[in-house]
Amino acid sequence: MSVGDDGRLLTVGMVAARLGVAPETVRSWERRYGLAPGGRSPGGHRRYTETDCGRLVLMQRLVGEGATPARAAAQVLATPVDSIAVSAASWARDPARTVAAAPGVRRPPGGPGGRSLAVPGASPEVHGLARAASRLDAEVLVDLLTDLLVERGAVAMWDDVLCPVLVAAGVRWQRTGEGVDVEHVLSEATLDALRAHRARLLRPVPGRPVLLACAPEDAHVLPLHVAAVALAERRVPVRLLGPGVPPDALASAARRTGASAVFVWRQRVEGPAADLAGLPRSRPPVLAVVGGPGWRPGETPPGARLAVDLRSAVALLQAAPR
Repeated sequence: MSVGDDGRLLTVGMVAARLGVAPETVRSWERRYGLAPGGRSPGGHRRYTETDCGRLVLMQRLVGEGATPARAAAQVLATPVDSIAVSAASWARDPARTVAAAPGVRRPPGGPGGRSLAVPGASPEVHGLARAASRLDAEVLVDLLTDLLVERGAVAMWDDVLCPVLVAAGVRWQRTGEGVDVEHVLSEATLDALRAHRARLLRPVPGRPVLLACAPEDAHVLPLHVAAVALAERRVPVRLLGPGVPPDALASAARRTGASAVFVWRQRVEGPAADLAGLPRSRPPVLAVVGGPGWRPGETPPGARLAVDLRSAVALLQAAPR
């Protein structure tokens, strides 16, 4: 049986993420063409096995080569199980490649939307997101990211899946000058998915909020949106101040909201670091946390704590007295 990285049979969302298609696409292939999952979870819910995944991979390849979905599904269902198993095994070994299809099916030189981002050695979910980003398919990106948020939470979505794709887009731009459009579409789709997910969460527990801000002259606000959703998942009240927040504005917001903590993200070393000396003195005191790759060693503001990654930042901010 095909299992995910944690040993479970695959849900429709997990399969869709690995293929780089919307979950509704997988569901429509089941409803219209009979490509239904054959596994069952311990609770009786339908799950995708290795053979099921192999059929979907072959279906995707045939449709990508120009076959109508109906004709592709007929060929998939007529393909011997042994060939399907080979396809699924190949996909599991190297998800960066499109796996072998049935005998006589050629592999085209490229894919829809152009060359996919290079993410060697990454998980199938990362490759699926990279393929959708390369196609500039914003709707599929939102669907994939939404499923990841529901299944894994904001921090795991960021660390395990989204960051590798963002890094790959940045590397392509540095090497070729291309790919800004991919990064922008991916960022906007991420914001859409995060906002929609946050709107579905339970309301925060009343208390002193956490303030999230970029360092002065820093506009990399996407990690703050991820942190905001991660804290909302934990029912921590949040105020997101956004990019380029001057120290006096941050201090003023902390006083006016009675903030329990502030978090300042700095993506690049250029530009001034955050000055947190103006934060109000209160009991309990305002917790100051900074994070991001732009903080140089020894440059952490006095009294602030440096978070090594977004996960540790969220843990620190969640623990602040409210």
